[in-house]
Amino acid sequence: MGKNKQVGFLERRKRFLNKEYETPVKQILSYLWEYRKLFVAILIIGMLQSILFLTFPLFLGPAVDILVTPSISIVNIFPIVLTVVLIQGIAGVLLGVRTYLNRWTGARIIYNLRNDLFSTIQIMSWSWFDKNKTGELISRTTSDVNLLKEFLGNSLQYFIGECVAFSFSFVVLFIINMELALFVLIISPALFYTLLVFRKKLRPVFKKSRKTYADLTHAVQENVQGITVVKSFGREVHEIKKFTKTNDAYYTDSMGIIKLKAIFDPIIHLIDNIAFLIVMLFGGFLVLNSSLSFGDLFAFVMVLNFSIAPLYFISQFLGNMPVISETCERITHILNSKIIVQEKQNAIELPAIKGEIEFKNVYFTFDQNSDYYVLKNINFKVKPGENIAILGPTGSGKSALIKLIPRFYDVSRGEILIDGVNVKDVTFKSLRKQIGYVSQDRLLFSRSIKDNIAFGDKEIDLDGIKKVAIASDIHQFIEEELPEKYNTLVSERGTTVSGGQKQRIAIARALAIDPKILILDDATSSVDVDTEYRIQKHFKEVFKDSTTFLITQRLSSVRNADQIIVLEKGEISQIGTHEELMTQDLGIYKKLYLTLKVEQRA
Repeated sequence: MGKNKQVGFLERRKRFLNKEYETPVKQILSYLWEYRKLFVAILIIGMLQSILFLTFPLFLGPAVDILVTPSISIVNIFPIVLTVVLIQGIAGVLLGVRTYLNRWTGARIIYNLRNDLFSTIQIMSWSWFDKNKTGELISRTTSDVNLLKEFLGNSLQYFIGECVAFSFSFVVLFIINMELALFVLIISPALFYTLLVFRKKLRPVFKKSRKTYADLTHAVQENVQGITVVKSFGREVHEIKKFTKTNDAYYTDSMGIIKLKAIFDPIIHLIDNIAFLIVMLFGGFLVLNSSLSFGDLFAFVMVLNFSIAPLYFISQFLGNMPVISETCERITHILNSKIIVQEKQNAIELPAIKGEIEFKNVYFTFDQNSDYYVLKNINFKVKPGENIAILGPTGSGKSALIKLIPRFYDVSRGEILIDGVNVKDVTFKSLRKQIGYVSQDRLLFSRSIKDNIAFGDKEIDLDGIKKVAIASDIHQFIEEELPEKYNTLVSERGTTVSGGQKQRIAIARALAIDPKILILDDATSSVDVDTEYRIQKHFKEVFKDSTTFLITQRLSSVRNADQIIVLEKGEISQIGTHEELMTQDLGIYKKLYLTLKVEQRA
């Protein structure tokens, strides 16, 4: 993102978080406010274009009178025709300019909105993603934004312009004949009452529809990601039935919207036809009584016909407003999300670190309103370059503990110090650029092997990339097995490489930033024992000064650790070297170690 675009995003985000908007629609309309001068110009052009179009019947009426009156020379019609052609030509040019400016403004607004949504998602805290479904986020940033594209890029400007055109058409109708215009005006309240009723009924139906659509998107996304699991357990039929149930719910909700519109549209047409019937009957009566010329009646019908198009557009726009309102609410939910783990305003740059880490009286809970702590009274100190293994039963808080170091989550109480500096006092960038983190997810992006490894450091050269690839024991495979070596593209699901190879590339990606602190969250689970041994051997040679945290079930990694931290129910139950802990019969380490040993032998 360019610097100016980033400034625009930050300014808008600050405004969104500090200002109370009456409705989500008004918040989204604030994007339009940035182009208010151009918007006003578009409205003026639209009004001029509408006025010019409406002059057509005013000229057409006298022309018809000339044609039906034998005593008037046909020559008199030519000046009228030339005037109409000129006026309508100008109106056509204005329409073209108006359409282009409309679309350009809408495209810019949607461009900014998409950038802001994506940027907001990028800066959100880890815990925010725990509460928001991936499918829901995809739905809001794609289909919901597309719904607003027409609203902001065309409909809103045309709505205001058509309101003016509709109002001006009534002025013209009163100019032609006041009595006929009053009859038409009587019909209008019925129309607007119908619109209000429809709008009230549509919103809850659409809200439910968007919710089921998000569930549908999430189901597709989750199933595609987990297709290997589905197939390995032979659950295809079950998943199809489950998806069909969700799809049925979305279909039912969509049909609710369709049914409402099926009722609404005929009512509008009925009101329209009644208006025409009144005009034709009463207008014909006035013509027969010589109170109205045939040309004026023709002009009146033409203007009334012209007013119907704006009327249909206005009714459709107002009918769609519940949809727009609900869509704006879903999008502003993201835009107004607050960052839970925030950087201090006066945060300092963390200088190059040695890698000393200290946990002091650390407590942590995922829910700040809860008294349940995932971690309790955590105290330990790690020297630079030490290798720390973290062990414990499932749910003991191992992953939560290491995620506190790069501030993916914040401690609830206590503090974490790196080289004596509280991690809360430094900027995210200066902290995380010195910490390499590898999770068990092993996500690779759809780009080359080289770009995947260099993801955290775009300045690294090919020699540096090869160095970390060697350290993660993936270099030989890349050079000998892949057709384009480091330029080989990884497919969308990473099928170019196996699970273990993906894991080693992910490790290389973490090593590429030359971290002083390396965190491996079960990161070698997909590699064999020999490969893990070679990786650890390279670590000791190349990254001997890096402090390493390792969550693993591998005995070799546990035995060779400088310190072993054993967690039990969120607390440190034991801490020490392998030899020290094996002498403690009362602790759970010896039991865990012997259990793992038996499992590995088996």
